[in-house]
Amino acid sequence: MLNPSDALDAFEIGGIQGILFDIDETLVDLKTASIAGFKQMVHADFAGLGGQEIDLIARDFANDRVGAYDRYMAGELTFLGQRVLRLTYAYEQAGLKPPRHEEFEAWADAYELKVRAGWKPFPDVLPFLNQLDELAIPYGAVSNNVEEYQRGKLVAAGIPGFEVVVGSDTAGAPKPDKAPFISGCLALGTEPAKTLYIGDNPLTDYQGAVDAGLQSLLLDRGSTHRNFAGHRIENFNQFASFYVENPGFFAELA
Repeated sequence: MLNPSDALDAFEIGGIQGILFDIDETLVDLKTASIAGFKQMVHADFAGLGGQEIDLIARDFANDRVGAYDRYMAGELTFLGQRVLRLTYAYEQAGLKPPRHEEFEAWADAYELKVRAGWKPFPDVLPFLNQLDELAIPYGAVSNNVEEYQRGKLVAAGIPGFEVVVGSDTAGAPKPDKAPFISGCLALGTEPAKTLYIGDNPLTDYQGAVDAGLQSLLLDRGSTHRNFAGHRIENFNQFASFYVENPGFFAELA
């Protein structure tokens, strides 16, 4: 069986010119940082709740069960507004009154500091990027967040090498619109049909990339999309076996 470097060498055979990544839950373990930050912030207020209940509420907050971030991307809410909506829902789940309106901004600022302190790459990320560097395969990122914020996140998480970062603000539209993907290819200097996009969301990442003319691979870290019909891996360590089991994936680009 090929080792990861052998699989990555095969990019040239198949015609792949570069790779674009999603950032949150693909490169950076944002969910773990969000849950930890939330628990620290509500520790005193939620003291009367059981541990399992707090865990559930924290996961719902991190997973944005109310869909607030999508509304932020659609221009319906500010960045602060989407956090306020998620926080309000969390306190309602706990049966408690949320912070007063004038306290929201201070809460969000303190929460942001705690989350930033928890930004870390998934364990398989740096080894995979190192292999790309060794093979001189260019890569970049396309994210549904502000470019400057996401550049800072990559640096803070200890993920170097990303000269190309496209945010929803710089592309003029969020994923799954074609614009961010095409902007990423232009910045990377690659043809869309010979660019691989890797992300964790079946709609905004995988299908969005396909619709924009890129090759696409779903990174399903939580194994929640086992019946997904497209190309799928559960971590970057599976990339070698994925290539062996799907020999036509890159060959069709030649």
